[in-house]
Amino acid sequence: MANKGHTEPDLFGGGYTHYDEKGNKIGRSEPNFFGGGYTNYDSKGNKIGTSEPNLFGTGYANYDTKHNKVGRSDENLFGGGYTHYDSKGNKIGSSDPQLFGSGYTNSDSSGGCYIATCVCGSYDCPQVWTLRRFRDDTLKQSAPGRAFVRIYYALSPTLVRRFGSTKVFRRFWRGWLDRMVKRLNEKGVADTKYEDR
Repeated sequence: MANKGHTEPDLFGGGYTHYDEKGNKIGRSEPNFFGGGYTNYDSKGNKIGTSEPNLFGTGYANYDTKHNKVGRSDENLFGGGYTHYDSKGNKIGSSDPQLFGSGYTNSDSSGGCYIATCVCGSYDCPQVWTLRRFRDDTLKQSAPGRAFVRIYYALSPTLVRRFGSTKVFRRFWRGWLDRMVKRLNEKGVADTKYEDR
């Protein structure tokens, strides 16, 4: 998944400041006056919409300035982050808890297998489908597995950003990933098209 920046809690109060992948401030979200949601602003302080809690408190419905619903953010089953969807229900990204600190790493819809996507050249290919399926069906089902996934999401975007364009990086990971995918396929993990859970 391509790293699209991060979100940090404000020093005072329950708001958040949003940054792009280069660390530039791109907006903020402030708690609504009566609580239970956020008002969202761009980097110049212009209101761009609101996020209101869903009826059962498991995420947010997102609205533009005219209160047209533009999407939703659902809490992830494991890991404490959110998966974001547009108004048609298409996944458009995610916010995963940072390993250290209380903010989030924000990513676009291209997924979550940073290194495999870099090495294979696509988020949608048999090798990455295998790894994504293993992540969701096996790793995320146990506390140690969830910890591994969290560490991976905290470290791998930086590794890919810094070294992903080098042949040495891709060659090293290609061999390791090929062996791992082969073992997973032999154990019955399918390499067919997969949608993240």
